[in-house]
Amino acid sequence: MKSSPLSHNPYLYSEQWLWSVRIYSFGSLIIEVAGRLIEQPGKSQKKILELLATLVILGGRNISVDQLTEILWPDTEGDLARQSLATALHRLRKLIGKEAVILNSGMVSLNDSHCWLDLWVFEVAMDELENVLRRSDRQAHVIIKLTDHLLKLYRDTFLKNYDSGLAILKQEQLLNRLCHLLDLSVDFHEQQGEDRRACLLLEKELELKPLVEANYRRLMSHYIHLGQSGHALHIYQRCQRIIHKGFQISLSEEIQRLAKQLQPNER
Repeated sequence: MKSSPLSHNPYLYSEQWLWSVRIYSFGSLIIEVAGRLIEQPGKSQKKILELLATLVILGGRNISVDQLTEILWPDTEGDLARQSLATALHRLRKLIGKEAVILNSGMVSLNDSHCWLDLWVFEVAMDELENVLRRSDRQAHVIIKLTDHLLKLYRDTFLKNYDSGLAILKQEQLLNRLCHLLDLSVDFHEQQGEDRRACLLLEKELELKPLVEANYRRLMSHYIHLGQSGHALHIYQRCQRIIHKGFQISLSEEIQRLAKQLQPNER
């Protein structure tokens, strides 16, 4: 059996590798087995997807049977809950392949020799970017490659159709950490005088988190520096529309002063 490339190149290993199973968790939960998209099971099999989503949320590796039964069958007594889990695991294996799911010593894992999971790649890429940004010999092309890779993986909100407490917490954790790393990347590009790259990342941050006024100000400043006052004014108007008019939040004096530089005759 050929070894998983995950162990050799943990953040850039190819999605095009001949994985038995590919699981996409950013946006809707999408499952491919042997290159074919698995259609979502009917209502009677909803628990299978809920089990898979829970495995993904919890990291996909070494998740205890007890934890899974407490989450998925909270009102069911011990032995019956374990039997329900055993049935669901059997059906999940039938859906995606028995080698794709491992049960060992009371711990459940997705088999990373058979499964490609976008969350695994995403989290390792975040670690790699954070390590690169901390180094004194930071290289722009490496930072750009990693940030672009993260943004490509983050197609949409993590498991956007799931609203359990666990899912919401993981969604917030992933989004917050991604935006933190984008902030650090913007800091780097600002230090390098790379306004256009900083603008691109700030625009993406505003898509992800539209209520952070500081990012509107920061983006306006970059457009002003690039001599693109029209773009800067558009960003201010967008901030006004979303934050002030949409949520009745007063804008800071700082952003209003910045806007007056662009429209000196307006009050």
